[in-house]
Amino acid sequence: MLDENLPAFFYRNSPDGVAHHKGVFFSIRGSDPSPAYSLRHGDPAAANSRNCYAAGLFDCYNPEVLYGEVLIKPEWSHPSLSQEEIRRNGGVPPPPTPILPTQFTVQLYNPDLQVTVTQKPGSWGGSASYEFSLPQLVFRTPSASTLDRTQDDPGASLVTPKLNFVWRKESKLAKDLTAYMTGKSTDEVVKKKHRDPDIIVGLFRSLRELTVYEPNLYRVELEDPKGLELVLLLSAAVIKDLYFSNDLNQVFNVFDPCRIASLPSAAAPSPPLAANADRRKSLPRLRTTPPTAAPIQRPPLAGVGTASAPDPRTQWELDAETARLRAQVDAEEREMKRQEVLRRREREKEDEAETRRLRKMVEDEEREARRRQEEVDRETERLRRQYRLKPPSPVGNQSRHSAPSLPIHQQQQQPGPSRPGPPGPVYSSNGLVMSGGNPQAAPASAPSKMKKSFWGLRSNSDQSGTSNSKLSKKASAVW
Repeated sequence: MLDENLPAFFYRNSPDGVAHHKGVFFSIRGSDPSPAYSLRHGDPAAANSRNCYAAGLFDCYNPEVLYGEVLIKPEWSHPSLSQEEIRRNGGVPPPPTPILPTQFTVQLYNPDLQVTVTQKPGSWGGSASYEFSLPQLVFRTPSASTLDRTQDDPGASLVTPKLNFVWRKESKLAKDLTAYMTGKSTDEVVKKKHRDPDIIVGLFRSLRELTVYEPNLYRVELEDPKGLELVLLLSAAVIKDLYFSNDLNQVFNVFDPCRIASLPSAAAPSPPLAANADRRKSLPRLRTTPPTAAPIQRPPLAGVGTASAPDPRTQWELDAETARLRAQVDAEEREMKRQEVLRRREREKEDEAETRRLRKMVEDEEREARRRQEEVDRETERLRRQYRLKPPSPVGNQSRHSAPSLPIHQQQQQPGPSRPGPPGPVYSSNGLVMSGGNPQAAPASAPSKMKKSFWGLRSNSDQSGTSNSKLSKKASAVW
């Protein structure tokens, strides 16, 4: 049981209710925990937070003050070339998975300092440890000299001595991490039994509570104890998220493309301003990293952009989305072709049905015409038999619609007086037999022969159309 008088930090849910935010509460000498810091992780819904891990330690009362942050972009596994896996994955290689990094960097601000935490694998039966170092001097000596301002920052200088620290886990089953100061970078390498024991500076109990051994801090020759506190808080939180998590995809915000489309879009927050930014504008920029050889400037190649290439996971997502869209377009084209074939077959069926209907209509009309013609022929034959008429000549049969003409019988002249008699009625023997004629009409009879006397006399009764009752003598042709 630790002494409650020691300063302790508790990681709890954030008071603002955001899921990816944590509140860091501080307690000392048995007091109630009060807000001290705000630990914020990258928003999983933001595009710039995908495929990476980000954590920042902010002030709880002034969110614009950023004390330190950690940004990790993992390495990715190489895609599999197995055709079986590619075929099982829908024609695209399996997605690359993030590889657990062996180190990460804590970036501190005001003063700017980079602290690298490196994982050291444990021996057989032991657990891994996490080492980092802090420079003893981080602040510049106040000076009005311009030459002093152009010099390197003490924290970035290679000659500044550093203190070595390590996070250790006592056993594989334990969930407690203990922070030790193991020595200085200037110490001589001696045997383990001859060097001083490690100094405990902190205990991360159950991965939820960080207790600082304040009495031992007086033995730590460090100019910036606040920086050590920030490094302990950030490194403990990152170690818990990275090396004690069962799902790296969730840690690095790696999602499937379908899940990415369902996530709500979030506006990218603007980076907070560093403290005393206005005051530092008038001073030359401090160098916070060790000096390195200047890279050789090469002219950019023609046609090559300056934008950084996407990480393998993003590239795989682009390839998978391209393959999905290509497959969708192919499926739509196949569906359009299938619909076109169905419509063409439907039109052909409709055309065939219309052709059969018209053919049947023509056949019905022809059949009806033949039936009517047969009825006309039967009626004609019946009338011919009823009135005993001769069948029409072949010529008459050829011209069905023209009326058949009967031969005209001319009246033969009888020998008699040369004086012509009065004209008598002329009877025409052109009798037409038409269908639908009056069946009760008697056939026309041949004209009767006119009666004549020996002396050429005839009575008026024999002449129709005269009212004279006297006998008249026929004029002689001689006299």
